[in-house]
Amino acid sequence: MRPVIGITQDIEFKESGGFRAYLDKSYADAIYRFGGMPVMIPVMEGESIPEEYARRIDGLLLSGGDDIHPRYYSEEVMDGVTLSPDLRTDFDFALLREMLAAGKPVFGICLGIQSINVYFGGKLHQDIPGHKEKGGDIRHMVTLARGSMLKDIIGSERLPVNSYHHQAISKVAPGLYPSAVSDDGIVEAVELPGEKFVVGVQWHPERMQEEESSRRLFKAFIARCGN
Repeated sequence: MRPVIGITQDIEFKESGGFRAYLDKSYADAIYRFGGMPVMIPVMEGESIPEEYARRIDGLLLSGGDDIHPRYYSEEVMDGVTLSPDLRTDFDFALLREMLAAGKPVFGICLGIQSINVYFGGKLHQDIPGHKEKGGDIRHMVTLARGSMLKDIIGSERLPVNSYHHQAISKVAPGLYPSAVSDDGIVEAVELPGEKFVVGVQWHPERMQEEESSRRLFKAFIARCGN
């Protein structure tokens, strides 16, 4: 039986009131293709809801989206920031908290790695040039840290990745380990040392499904969810 993987969704407020939840289908495609059963998790209000989700799912994928408000890491908003609603940030943090408490795997992609880092007390570069191009796919190399879970999974020290982000980690949170760094010094992956699978990557492996590195990464995550 396929492990059930919850995937967070982005939200957009409507002029008529309320909001709609949505998700790029490639996240779900990747989870299913590599052995999991994707379940979309819409942002919901209610203190018990994140804990209920954590009981029912086998793993959590924190998906991409807009920018966490800098107040979450004690900074003022700078130019170039497109704010994600606090409602989503708070819900993602609550889901992360409950999954950590339950000892279940968490995989963060793009905004997801940033959420993991800020949740644990880290900070972000609010706007960095050259890492995001409208309508294009920038590629660059990252170096994987020796002894990291990520390097063990992917099996190589150097890895080409895509780049769709304008924010990234500026200060790695206490307790997290930087497991990949780009050639220009940007932290591109972090992990929580120990038995748990808590890994975040700045690139989008769901958009690189034909590449061996993405296959290995999703399969390793889903295998942990099935244990």
